[in-house]
Amino acid sequence: MKINLSNFETSDVSLFDVSIVQRDVGGGKTEKEDIDCLEEYPTAKSLIISGLNQECFEYLIKHYGSQFEAISFWKNKSVSDLSPLEDLTNVKFIHFFFNQKATDLWNMERNEKLSGLSIYDFSKLHSVVKVATAPYLNYFSIGNRVWPKMEIESLKPLIHSQITHFGWWGAKILDNDYLCLADSRIKKLDMFIRHFTIDELARLVANIPDLTGEITKPYKECSIIESGEKTTYYLLCKGKRKLIKGKDDDKLKKYLEDYNSLVEKYKIEYT
Repeated sequence: MKINLSNFETSDVSLFDVSIVQRDVGGGKTEKEDIDCLEEYPTAKSLIISGLNQECFEYLIKHYGSQFEAISFWKNKSVSDLSPLEDLTNVKFIHFFFNQKATDLWNMERNEKLSGLSIYDFSKLHSVVKVATAPYLNYFSIGNRVWPKMEIESLKPLIHSQITHFGWWGAKILDNDYLCLADSRIKKLDMFIRHFTIDELARLVANIPDLTGEITKPYKECSIIESGEKTTYYLLCKGKRKLIKGKDDDKLKKYLEDYNSLVEKYKIEYT
């Protein structure tokens, strides 16, 4: 199987053993007859599929779900109940992109082989409570691939999970508590630094020893090309104006010095 933890979120259908992806931009419509083509691939271990309604989603899981170790549900906007996934005892990786009806995840107690889960562009999902039921889930990423609009009630459920690598790419955590992650098993953290003031980011990083990931760098580079000219910006923490690479390097240096000083200050306070 070509799909693994590093690439299971891909949209490259060539990496999957079987692809049932409709050409329609919204995901199209996949019928039971389309799903039954899986009878021709009894040894397939990875699947990417679009256009399922609730009935066909349940049909897929019931009749073929147990054979797959990786499933990418690509644009299945009409699926409202994810609980059939509870029966997938062999699945290692599950990826969802684009859904407009599901309001909750599912009980993952029986997904004992599940190690990677990603949930993107779910317009009605606001809780991650059930990820704590997954016994061996190491990687979890949630948010948006298009416009960051998702709002999650709280990250506190992650404290009780097995997750060591977490990615958050949405708009807002409603209780605004990121420091709770210091009480989790997370050692790698990826998210937008714009969620934090420089002080808040320093507190978070200082609270989690040996933390890695994008969050540990208090800026992000972004380049644009206008009239044939390329300009690279440094995007900083919340409340800080972006800087121009090559022009504002001294300001960036001072910003980093301030940030590092805050991290060291809070490390001392928290020890």
